[in-house]
Amino acid sequence: MADEGNQTVKRVCVTGAGGYIGSWLIKNLLERGYTVNATLRNPGDGTKSGPLLELRGARERLKLFKADLCLEGSFDSAVEGCHGVFHVASPMDFTKANPNAVFQDDFIVPAVNGLLNVMRACVGAKSVRRIIVTSSVAAASPMNEKGEFIQTCLDERSWSPINFFKSQTTNSAWYTIAKTLAEQEALKYGLDNNIEVVSILPGVVIGPWFTTTSNPTSAQTILALTGGNDAYYEVLKFLDIMLGSVPFVHIDDTCNAHIFLMEHTNPQNRYVCVSDSLSLKSLKDFLAEHYVQLKNSLKLDEDDGVDRFLPVSSKKLLDMGFSYKYRLPEATKETMECVIKNGLLKL
Repeated sequence: MADEGNQTVKRVCVTGAGGYIGSWLIKNLLERGYTVNATLRNPGDGTKSGPLLELRGARERLKLFKADLCLEGSFDSAVEGCHGVFHVASPMDFTKANPNAVFQDDFIVPAVNGLLNVMRACVGAKSVRRIIVTSSVAAASPMNEKGEFIQTCLDERSWSPINFFKSQTTNSAWYTIAKTLAEQEALKYGLDNNIEVVSILPGVVIGPWFTTTSNPTSAQTILALTGGNDAYYEVLKFLDIMLGSVPFVHIDDTCNAHIFLMEHTNPQNRYVCVSDSLSLKSLKDFLAEHYVQLKNSLKLDEDDGVDRFLPVSSKKLLDMGFSYKYRLPEATKETMECVIKNGLLKL
């Protein structure tokens, strides 16, 4: 969509610009010549905006906007004049102590209402022709409401069973519910309001990062497996049990898939974006083999593993012509390098 010669550069909006995916997506869009409107809850916070404003092309083609998922009309200015919107922003905190008490307000309400705020702004802007919604592979569990697997692999056909996950009462379960409800609402809203909506379902996103204010999923995943963050370790166990395996995708592939779907002539509904999936036990074995120094620090709880393995299929995305640049060894290597560089792990 961005003209190679920059004669007619297209303008897009990215919500959640301070997050892991949002920030890297902005980097890739700028590198491709796009003009980007990006939203932050507080653009005046230099720790969030600083790294974005230092990106190549940012001075000429990046504009920051103040927006909050919970405020009606908050995104109107940001999407005005944009032909496409990447809705990446979503609450994501797996460390709440009492998920049953807070997750309805902290996860589901901002995820669904925030999405609708963005959607209404897009319809009102008139210029927006396509919205790419960042969902999660967690929204496609191949389980039924009884917690039984009804498919031999995970793909776009399945939706995570809401009532079953409500019975789990964990942080990860509420996150899954929020992502599932928000994605369903997005696709329905698009049909009801004659605006093109496409959702992308990444796995656990790993790889390097350039933001400075928080440790992204990639770092939390590695640290969790080496005796670090217990909350994120529970996330990995949850994925292994509820999805049938732990799915991964590199941050660069994730963002390039977003742009691919924005630029494609006729994308349809939802797309799983996962380059590799493996059991939690196999993930530990992989890390122990490739990073011998970690072997003694890896968590090895007896009840971690499950007896079956369900692969994750990205066939729909690949059949459209997309290809992954990174597989698990390269993605893990870049993650580890960034984790060590930032002093989060010493080998």
